[in-house]
Amino acid sequence: MKTNKPFSKSLLLILTLMTGLILVSCQKDNYTANFPDPDTLPNGFIGTWVEVNTLKDTISFTTNNESGIFFLQRGFEIRNGYRLPVIGSTGYEYRISSDSITLSDILSNQYSIKGYPFHFDESNLVITVGKFSKYIDTKNSTLIFRKIK
Repeated sequence: MKTNKPFSKSLLLILTLMTGLILVSCQKDNYTANFPDPDTLPNGFIGTWVEVNTLKDTISFTTNNESGIFFLQRGFEIRNGYRLPVIGSTGYEYRISSDSITLSDILSNQYSIKGYPFHFDESNLVITVGKFSKYIDTKNSTLIFRKIK
């Protein structure tokens, strides 16, 4: 019985390339993977936003106002037998003006107001802001938050 080796090698190569192409085309980018349908989310700032690089830290706005308070939640941990918020979880008083945001930590014993670059992209459900908390575990100087609810 005679076999056609060039044909079987070509078929194997084609199948391998097709499988690789299918696997690569199924990957999603960081901003849309595992995020809810944007049409189901409220408009404006109201809602919860997750930091897209670490997926650990969230900010929550309760109003669409250009000033107010938002909360940074960093999760919970057990310390001395108690379930407590992770260090760095706090509220921030904010005021937004065009391309910047001024923040003041409401739980800090030092009253200081500091400004950061800020951009709200409502169509893509993304907030870009300067790194305002030393506790957020990233070396990036700019944080990107994506709306999750």
